[in-house]
Amino acid sequence: MKIAFIYIAEPYQCYHAASVASALSVIPGCDVTEYYSFPETVQHLARIRKAMHAPAPPLRPLYRSWKTRLLKTAKRLDQERLRVLRENIGELNQYDVVVATEYTAGILKEMGLTRPRLVLLMHGAGDRYVNDDHLVRDFDLALLPGPKVEAYFLQNGIIRPGHYNVVGYPKFDVFEAIRHEEQPLFPNGKPFALYNPHYQRNLTSYSACMRTVLQGFRDQTLYNLVVAPHIKIFHKGFGVKAHLLERQASQDILVDTGSPAMLDMTYTSQAALYIGDVSSQVYEFLAEPRPCIFLNPGKLKWRDDPYFLHWTLGDVVEDPADIMPAVAQAQARHALYRPLQEKLFRETFGTPLLGASQRAAQAISDFMKKQVPEQRHAA
Repeated sequence: MKIAFIYIAEPYQCYHAASVASALSVIPGCDVTEYYSFPETVQHLARIRKAMHAPAPPLRPLYRSWKTRLLKTAKRLDQERLRVLRENIGELNQYDVVVATEYTAGILKEMGLTRPRLVLLMHGAGDRYVNDDHLVRDFDLALLPGPKVEAYFLQNGIIRPGHYNVVGYPKFDVFEAIRHEEQPLFPNGKPFALYNPHYQRNLTSYSACMRTVLQGFRDQTLYNLVVAPHIKIFHKGFGVKAHLLERQASQDILVDTGSPAMLDMTYTSQAALYIGDVSSQVYEFLAEPRPCIFLNPGKLKWRDDPYFLHWTLGDVVEDPADIMPAVAQAQARHALYRPLQEKLFRETFGTPLLGASQRAAQAISDFMKKQVPEQRHAA
């Protein structure tokens, strides 16, 4: 059985799929090949395999025409991703299975993918509304992180029995291996808060709150600060936005606009306090329950909205002037939220927490074994 894993976006995908590709490659009869679009992916895959002492399947670049490369240069990355998929249909049609971590890959069948079974290995397990989650219906098998996502997808008719498995969150397996590389981030030994704004334009707190957060932490002595926005915030502007933000770094403020630590749970595992808006990373942070603050400068009507379920796990601040008072009170108020944090974490990722990579690999293998008799019967 020939299996292709495709990494069609930034290297964050590696931390969700690489461990599954390695686990699948050692199952008898499974021949795995990985394909990448972003050159940086190669280094991230190598780092993960080294930390996990895991086999590295053959790795190939996805074909990208000059038109596609031009789109990347122009930072039209959504358009580029679609062109990459279209330009590699012939290559991918040689496989029995194609595994992707992006909903976008659901469009492959419309583009002419006919032979392989299409498998979705989800990245992230947040609550934010995603306008292309309907594409999950086009996958033959969806591998889900936990019962929360399963219930949502079933309720909305996005998945059907026999074509999905709840396997957990393979990124935790990767983190368990990589965490041994951790080094102290600040020499002064103080705990740090993590500010992790999302990129979604109508939901992010980046523009409205970044200046207040930076100045507020300069004016206090309790915490250091790590500023690690979603990597897609820096897609546009040809590096100017990243450069301007990096200039705000100091001895007590670490600004990260693109290092592996943004992707591998380094910050979410070590932070004493989470400040954000709608990023799914808050659930990774809650592997150990700790205080959270959510920023809502747009004054969105979020209560009783399932797409903002995580905002029930900490104080929600609408006025930027109230951010630092909320920071000062966060530890004292955490007891109000801890029981619900623990409950939603279990519902998001299920149990056991580790071993999801092997469960996902076995789910793909078992699913494909069932397809052979069905194909023979159909013939």
